[in-house]
Amino acid sequence: MVFDPADGSKAERVTVPDGALASPPADNPKRDGYRFDGWSEHDAMMDFRTPITRDTALKAKWAPAADWALSPDHGPASGGTSITITPPNADSPSFSALEAHDDKLIGVTGDGRLFTWTSKAEMPVQVPSPQGERSDVRFMTGIVGHDGFAALSRDHRIYTWSKGGDTPALLDADSTTYTSIAMAADHLVAVNQDGRIRTWTSKGELTGKAISLPKQATAITVAGNADRLLAMDSKGKIWAWKPDAVDTAQIQDVKIAHRIVQISATDHGFVLLDSAGQTSYLDNRQTQPELLIMPDHSAVAAISSNATQASLVDSNGLVWAWKPGEAPKRADDGSQQYVRAAAAGGRIAAISRQGSMLTWSLDGQGQPGKPVRLDTTAAPILASASLDGQPLSLTAKNSAWRAEAPARKPGQAAILIKGRQDGQPFARSLAYTVDQPPAWAAEPGSTFTVRFDTGGGNPKPADQTVPAPYGRAKRPSPDPAREGYLFDGWFTGQVAYDFSKPVTKDLTLTAKWTPESRNSGWSISPDKGSQLGREPATITPPDSASRGIRFSQVSASTNGSFSLAVGSDGNAYAWGANGYGQLGNGMSSYSGQSTPVMVRKPDRKTYPDLPADFTYLQASAGYVHSLALGSDGNVYAWGYNDYGQLGNGTTGSYQTTPVMVRTPDRKTYPDLPADFTYLQVSAGYQHSLAVGSDGNVYAWGNNSSGQLGNGTTSYSSQNTPVRVKTPDRKTYPDLPADFTYLQVSSGDYHSLALGSDGNVYAWGSNGYGQLGDGTTSSQNTPVRVKTPDRKTYPDLPADFTYLQVSAGYQHSLALGSDGNAWAWGNNGDGRLGDGTSSSRYTPVRVKTPDRKTYPDLPADFTYLQVSAGSDHSLAVGSDGNAWAWGCNGSGNLGNNTTGSSYVPVRVRDPASPKDTSKGLQAAQVSAGSHLSLAVGSDGNAWAWGNNGYGRLGDGSTDSKSVPVPVSFNLALVITGVRFDQAPASGLTRGDAGSVSVTTPAHQPGTVTVSVDYTLGGAPQTPDTSLRYTYLPAGVLPKAGGEGILLALATGMTGMGGVLASRRHRKETRQLVHASHE
Repeated sequence: MVFDPADGSKAERVTVPDGALASPPADNPKRDGYRFDGWSEHDAMMDFRTPITRDTALKAKWAPAADWALSPDHGPASGGTSITITPPNADSPSFSALEAHDDKLIGVTGDGRLFTWTSKAEMPVQVPSPQGERSDVRFMTGIVGHDGFAALSRDHRIYTWSKGGDTPALLDADSTTYTSIAMAADHLVAVNQDGRIRTWTSKGELTGKAISLPKQATAITVAGNADRLLAMDSKGKIWAWKPDAVDTAQIQDVKIAHRIVQISATDHGFVLLDSAGQTSYLDNRQTQPELLIMPDHSAVAAISSNATQASLVDSNGLVWAWKPGEAPKRADDGSQQYVRAAAAGGRIAAISRQGSMLTWSLDGQGQPGKPVRLDTTAAPILASASLDGQPLSLTAKNSAWRAEAPARKPGQAAILIKGRQDGQPFARSLAYTVDQPPAWAAEPGSTFTVRFDTGGGNPKPADQTVPAPYGRAKRPSPDPAREGYLFDGWFTGQVAYDFSKPVTKDLTLTAKWTPESRNSGWSISPDKGSQLGREPATITPPDSASRGIRFSQVSASTNGSFSLAVGSDGNAYAWGANGYGQLGNGMSSYSGQSTPVMVRKPDRKTYPDLPADFTYLQASAGYVHSLALGSDGNVYAWGYNDYGQLGNGTTGSYQTTPVMVRTPDRKTYPDLPADFTYLQVSAGYQHSLAVGSDGNVYAWGNNSSGQLGNGTTSYSSQNTPVRVKTPDRKTYPDLPADFTYLQVSSGDYHSLALGSDGNVYAWGSNGYGQLGDGTTSSQNTPVRVKTPDRKTYPDLPADFTYLQVSAGYQHSLALGSDGNAWAWGNNGDGRLGDGTSSSRYTPVRVKTPDRKTYPDLPADFTYLQVSAGSDHSLAVGSDGNAWAWGCNGSGNLGNNTTGSSYVPVRVRDPASPKDTSKGLQAAQVSAGSHLSLAVGSDGNAWAWGNNGYGRLGDGSTDSKSVPVPVSFNLALVITGVRFDQAPASGLTRGDAGSVSVTTPAHQPGTVTVSVDYTLGGAPQTPDTSLRYTYLPAGVLPKAGGEGILLALATGMTGMGGVLASRRHRKETRQLVHASHE
């Protein structure tokens, strides 16, 4: 059998005899950062009790590994940080097998674990696995009886458990191995690997010698009740005998019309399922089975029996209940598709296509209730925590625990937690970083070190020494390479690193990798089937559509109609309105783009000196134009250019692809360094700003309010960069001789810059006091923003400085070295966050979030980053949460309301939008006009607010009042499949972008399969590379010969190929006849 581990490594190939049972590898595959869920076919877990009758393959199913988490995972050396310790989400394994007896059930997961429970239980209990030679024993199937239960391991040994016992017994101590097991009344029956059948009593005693089937038939599976035993051989024939039979002569064959693929015993007979999806019932008193016709003539895919009733799952995933002498009745509500079901104690338990175990009741009329998923993991209990051996005091709250970090010297530390889960003790070591002093507090001339961990890739970049403050790490070039893997970028934890961000402490950046695609093209499995159609087929796109690339930085436009981001792969991405080409993808459209598209790289013909390894480092969204900083040190621009805001020496019209912003004119600025580059950019309403490597700020575009800061005011355009004036030394005699600008931010008609002296400087429009100089007079050269008033804020540190600035429409924000956020300008709707709506001409302190509303707020809470939008504001707090205040008409505060707030409110946790105690964990935020974006601490991008033109990037245009994930990585979504020109039905989505469909009928022969799909929400040219062969009715699509080699694909259905029902055969008889003429 071929087992594709789906991790870039080589698949394992095993030959399985026709009609025999396959076995998974004894050891589960392993993959860093993921949990193995099992071997899947058509994205459903493989049930290894199914005989193999055709070429097939299995693919490993992976789920991201969850673990305990700290928030925040760092804090100051002084201690006092309130740390939340959160357990992982409940482990939800994928089930592959299910059996019932009376009111007891047993299930096997795809990774080989056993669970047992009763029909009234709320949670299955995991059975402790016995210890094997190398690891815990894993199982393929389990059965349950009156006095206990048994399971067949992957190494083909039988383990039994007595009622209430935790310790298993190895049933047969000799070297005999087995392929299948079953309960027959109070006996256990098994088929060994020679095809012989053995029986044990409930006490584990053999009842006699092993029995062989007549005519050299090889038994595969067995079933039984108190009066009769039944075996299915490798050719699908059925054999019957009495429990007291002692030799082969007493075994009789049962006359059947088609090959049987599954058998199941009731108290008084047997349910049989054949390869055509037809069920029949063999009563103990009969020698031939009677057909069991489904009310809708559907084919059946799986059967299971318990006492006097049977549960049937049809090829559409619907569940039916049946008793002898009655017609099958629907037993599910149609809300899910299932692959296996069992009845126990008046309830139904069933495995969904996704592998979840669900259960529901049946009322007195047999009507089904609502399915409820059974959790398999109890909430953990945290008993203790310590930081480097120093005990921490724990307080439990909302399924999490809180502790206060003690004082410790800067550096890497570890928090050791201990507790119990599911009755078992556990211990975890969680990384915690005690921060270096902030960059502004660093000694003059001090540096930070940035290291790179390639995780086995080459070349390994050299360490970088970065000056403090506001030095930036350089993205290494070339990217590292690693055999069998694709490079996804440089990360800190789960978050892609932003190379445009100043380094504030020693860092180690880690390379993230995605296994290289072994599936470089489209595939279909199976690639042949009956001309009658109604057979399952799985279409899988190339694996390269799924990567671990994440956004390192996001930017919301000042008019809110589009968004930009930089990916960890070094590409820029955009979504939303594109009427003026502001998405940079070579197109313009007023219809909008609701999922990210890739911004084009600068044209190499136009810019022949563009580096081969060119990447984007930072992006900034303006009103209808965009800016990006390139790894070559140049700025690139695209979009509307009515005021020369693209800076390329032209004015008017627009650009749909990036053009290079001019280098400042060397004749005008003869002191410009020979190696001049740009370091940071900011796009405003109709003007643009950039920080140069010479420490100056450069500006271009509209200058009607003096927002270019060069000492002039003009409505005419400035289409190349001009130098912003240095603050006037006569006005500010304390200005350092070596003064430089460190960071800039463009508002609508005003500009802000952070100086190396720790002051903020502002210029441009000042009608609402947004320049913060205590006046409302506009300025065409930089003026110093006032330091917060010490009389109003007597606790202001003597050495107070500003650390970061952000310019909004008519208001301004800054982050202070005291950890507070400061605001000034227009205060409509409370956008300054000081609890009022009065405009301010000098900085006022943004309120700390209310401790009564948020009792979990750390005692040492500070703000870490601020972003000013059109009429609302965002911030990241030291508690890791995103905070918002101001106008909320479109839900842009993200707190699940649309009412404005004059003080900061917590942005809600997307997973628990109604829970006020939980918030969005964010690493960076960006506020636009009624639009908010964030890079989450989980590495994903989130958006909320107005969604006109698809600016949230979630694939829709509906506004959202809580964060939704931005659709990335340019998801490939299959929207339709056609065989020849006939559309397939029943499209169901699976893993890795694959879909399962039901084939239409077609005359025999090979046809083209056309796949319609979108990439990042944009329709693509249909793929026509796939072929499917229709076989004449009655011909099974199998490989012949002694064995079947299962080919690399995505798998088969749980019962083999399900063919059409009897009614469908009748309806298509004319088609069959025509195919033979």
